[in-house]
Amino acid sequence: MLERRKFIRIPESSQISYEILSELKAKDYLTRDISQGGIRFFVHEFIRRNSILKIKLTLTKTTFYFEALTKVVWIQEDTLSERYEVGVEFVDIPPNATAHLIDYIRGVLKFNPQQ
Repeated sequence: MLERRKFIRIPESSQISYEILSELKAKDYLTRDISQGGIRFFVHEFIRRNSILKIKLTLTKTTFYFEALTKVVWIQEDTLSERYEVGVEFVDIPPNATAHLIDYIRGVLKFNPQQ
């Protein structure tokens, strides 16, 4: 099967907070996976596709965290858990955060090559 992803994605369970900019209320969850281009995580509320989220992400295996703007590119209901799985892409991320994220992903892949 041909891989369609633009960036390598690694499983990651890091603390993430998000705020829907039009609602101004923050929520905290854990990520499912992460790539240079975006993040996948579960939430307990429906978020409209194309919504802009301000996120704060703390990478589990480091003390590094960053804030970025993301856009919801897909959302899918998980009927078994009454949650929604959300995929967001970065639309505004600090350059140092991008560099750190790339190094972090490379480090995880180096120690877990089956990812």
